[in-house]
Amino acid sequence: MRISTNTIFSSSTNKISDLQVGINKTQQQISSGRRVLSPEDDPIGSARALVIQQADSMNEQFATNRKSITNTLSIADGVLGNVTDTMHSIKSLIVKAGNGVLSDSDRASIANELQGNLDHLLGLANSTDGTGGYLFAGFSTTTAPFSKTINGANYNGDQGQRYLQVDSARQLPLTMSGDQIFGNIRTSSNTFNVVPNSSNVGQGVATASISNAAALTGQNYELTFDNTGTQVSVMNKTTGGTVLPLTPYTSGTPVVFDGISLTVTNTPNPPAPGDKFSVQPGNQNIFETLTDAINILNSPATSVTAKKDLTAALTQANNNVDMSLNNTLVARGQLGVSLQEIDSLNAQGDAKGIAFKQSLSEIQDVDYVKAISDLTQQQFVLQAAQQSFVKTANLSLFSYIN
Repeated sequence: MRISTNTIFSSSTNKISDLQVGINKTQQQISSGRRVLSPEDDPIGSARALVIQQADSMNEQFATNRKSITNTLSIADGVLGNVTDTMHSIKSLIVKAGNGVLSDSDRASIANELQGNLDHLLGLANSTDGTGGYLFAGFSTTTAPFSKTINGANYNGDQGQRYLQVDSARQLPLTMSGDQIFGNIRTSSNTFNVVPNSSNVGQGVATASISNAAALTGQNYELTFDNTGTQVSVMNKTTGGTVLPLTPYTSGTPVVFDGISLTVTNTPNPPAPGDKFSVQPGNQNIFETLTDAINILNSPATSVTAKKDLTAALTQANNNVDMSLNNTLVARGQLGVSLQEIDSLNAQGDAKGIAFKQSLSEIQDVDYVKAISDLTQQQFVLQAAQQSFVKTANLSLFSYIN
């Protein structure tokens, strides 16, 4: 078989070119620290590396989410810590106001302190997470959850909770409903809390229900029998205005006012002249409780009846503050549990991140000892091929004649 000069040159050139490509690739592996420079280098390894990279990327995103939620929950915990301190201060003032030796001016001074605490508490309830989102508004993070009203404050948020994915199979609440923390004070198991005045001498029984939900104000009322016991009137205790003038009383006949239907019955005996019944919403928020306490402290308590009213109102306010304080402590406990879980998830996430990077290193990273050895061998082979080609290229008839 005759081998032409062109074949010799072409074969040698291709071989030398392949060797140079191999050397270049090995040099790139060494300089980049990567064994797999393209999927063709290791198709199976590349596919595995892609899956691991995606998992590692998700793990890093979860870590970012956990950092974000930690910041938000830490801010919320700090706010609720201030709320707790304010509640304790409020409770001390209410207990102090019950001292029988205090004058009306002394109680008015305490009312001013309570007003300051109420305003401070309202500011805390409308706290943000540092980025403009309200902490205690549920889903409505762009709207202040509480707005001040004549009878305390109204909740403008909702009952929802926003969640953030902190692990592949775990979500944690990012926000809380302010109504569950600052509201949710049950003064009665019924819709309204109807309480006979402590100075009543009659035996009438009063109950209340909703007559028109759209007309409800959420304020406090007091039904009073006149000095004959045959007529009743209703006063709005929150505003101080009369909502129902003297009206003839009939046992079992409802007295309707501001969406409320109040029924007094002669059970077992009729009410006495001057008897009173207070009507409050069955569920209050702490702002309504404090407003009621401030109003009663600003009212003169010179008569025996007024002093009994004061004692009853302060007792109710003290109980309501206890319930609101309990709501706050429960919320702080939930935050603490979430923060503790985040710490545990952070440790697990760090361990996963290390494992993912080790797996990627095993697939992608170059073995420097082997790579340098391969490079040395490839350079030796290339040098031998080049020298061999030079000698082969000189094998001709002219060389033989010379």
